[in-house]
Amino acid sequence: MKKTLLSILLSISCILSFAQVTVTHMDIMIAGDEYYEKTDNMPPIILGSPGGNKVWNFSFLNGLDQDTVRIISPVGTPFENSYPNATLCMIEGGSFTYLEKNTSGVYILGQSDTVLSNPSMFMPLPLTYGATHVDGPVAAGDDEIYFGPVLDWYYPDTLAPLYTMGMAHTVDSALVSAVITNSFDVDAWGTVTMPDGNDYDALRVQVESDYTYSVSIYCTDTLTGVGSGWYPSGGDTDISNQIFFMSNDPNVRSPLASLEMDSIYVENATFNVGSTLSSVNTIKASTFNVYPIPASYNVTIETTKPSKDNSYELFSISGVLVDKQSFNQSTQVDLSQIAKGTYVLKIHCADGYVNKKVIVE
Repeated sequence: MKKTLLSILLSISCILSFAQVTVTHMDIMIAGDEYYEKTDNMPPIILGSPGGNKVWNFSFLNGLDQDTVRIISPVGTPFENSYPNATLCMIEGGSFTYLEKNTSGVYILGQSDTVLSNPSMFMPLPLTYGATHVDGPVAAGDDEIYFGPVLDWYYPDTLAPLYTMGMAHTVDSALVSAVITNSFDVDAWGTVTMPDGNDYDALRVQVESDYTYSVSIYCTDTLTGVGSGWYPSGGDTDISNQIFFMSNDPNVRSPLASLEMDSIYVENATFNVGSTLSSVNTIKASTFNVYPIPASYNVTIETTKPSKDNSYELFSISGVLVDKQSFNQSTQVDLSQIAKGTYVLKIHCADGYVNKKVIVE
């Protein structure tokens, strides 16, 4: 009897311990990381019900092309000045997505030169089983006003009496506004088996994105002016669903898998096939002095902390390695043979690294 009771208690202890999978800001996206992903466009995935102690077998996922996702510091990137609050920049397929990561979540600030008027939450943090979070509604972008031929095509003056109940007679302009609401539900925990054969403790995060836009038209009362004003003229809602499998395994700092959903069916699955994770921390920019900026022929790197561990890497803004060298206290980077433009100088030392922007004229 004692043995049976002990076994039950141990089993309960195991389950409770496993259920405490927690993903924090330290478990996801650090500057210097690279993630390698593939996409399966016909995944026969059975998701199962919410709850604990689930087993998800993704060992059969298969994709042809491999994509690389790079996480870097925003310093030195083409659009850094547009994103003063960005702490990370994600480079994928030539596009730059700017992010702010803190202890409460990861937020999307915009992509390249398209700056969101309000941050949109990518993932709330920390993640624990049973947690829910709603972000929004927040403006999905700047309001847009339409007039002229485009307006005439969609809203000819003949529609003004219809939308205004006869109060106005012409349509002068249209205002389009959009908001997005992201809802997160950590509805399951368990074990994920990946195509490499490894098992990972993981949380399942259901994400619903509700994109709603509304259209108002300004109509003019050409007779008395009393009926002039803005009138609602419609809108629509687009709902999309994704499912993320997140782990706090130290060897993984990106989603194990992300599923695009069509109702209850999985349209495609993007899955992790490997990572190169940063093991160093960013250091103060003042540790190294780089001059002159801009430069034509060379730039000098100097430090007050000479070390055999000091080195630099020079990258183009698209992430191509242009040059790398080791140095002790100071060195000159030869720029005479490279094209004009903006580059990222990544300087390493024993304590970490720092990124500096270099402009070649």
